[in-house]
Amino acid sequence: MEYTRCEWLKLHRCQILLVGITAMILCPVTQYGTQLVINPEMRDSSYDLAQLFANVIWGNTQIFLPISLVMTGGWLIDRENTNDTMKNNLAIPVPYRRLLTGKLIMTILLALIFGLCSGMITLLTGIAAGLSFPSPPVAALLWAQTTAAAMTTCLVCMPMILFFGQLRGAYLSGSLLAFFLGYCILFFKSGPLLSAYPFSAALILAGFDMEEFNGAAQPPSIPLALAGMTAVLALTALILLLSCPVERNPRKQTF
Repeated sequence: MEYTRCEWLKLHRCQILLVGITAMILCPVTQYGTQLVINPEMRDSSYDLAQLFANVIWGNTQIFLPISLVMTGGWLIDRENTNDTMKNNLAIPVPYRRLLTGKLIMTILLALIFGLCSGMITLLTGIAAGLSFPSPPVAALLWAQTTAAAMTTCLVCMPMILFFGQLRGAYLSGSLLAFFLGYCILFFKSGPLLSAYPFSAALILAGFDMEEFNGAAQPPSIPLALAGMTAVLALTALILLLSCPVERNPRKQTF
C-alpha cells in the first residue's frame, strides 16, 4: 500500500496521465457528435442520455480505455528502466514482482478514476445537449455501469501492460495492439466468443446489453464471460510469475 501511495505521488508530475483524461473527455463528445453529423433523416429522434451512456461504454471499452490504460500502465513500468531507477528500487530492497503488482494496482486505481470521470463528462454532455434525462437512480446506475466497465476493461488489459511494459519503449506498441483487440469486439456477434472474448466479457460482466446495442444474434453467457475473464487473470498471474528484472550491461570504466 505504501508503494502504491508513492506511485500516486510520482504520477502527479507525469503528463502522460493527461492522455487518459483527454480520452475520457473526447469519448462522450465524439459519441454525441456522431448524432449531429449524420443526415437528419437517419438521426434517432428518441436519442436520450441512456443511449449516450451506452455509446460511451462501448466506445471506452472498444477504443479509448485499451489505448489509455496500456499506454499509461506500460509507461509506469517502462520508466523505471528508462530513467535507470529500477536498480535503486531493487536495492531497497523491493521484490520485483511486488513492484510490478504495485504498478498494476496503480493502473486499476487509474481505471476507477477514468470511469468516474467518463461518467461525469457523459452526464454533463447529456445535460448540455438537452437530452432526455432519466430518473436520478437510473442516472446513478448508468454512471456506476460506466465505472464498472472501466474496471473490467482494465483487468483485460493487464497482461499487455505487464508484457509490453517490461520491453523497453514497447508500451506504445502495446497500446496499438490493445486498440486492435478492442476493435475486434465488432466481429463476435454469436458463438462462444460473443461472451468468452475478453473485451466482450468485460462489457457483459459490467451488465452491458450486448443484444440491444451490438446486435448480438444470441443472449450472452455469464459463465463464458467469467471463463474468459478468468483466463485473462490466469495469464496475468503467469506473466507476473515469470517476470524478472533485466540486468543491464555494466558500463566499462576507462582510465
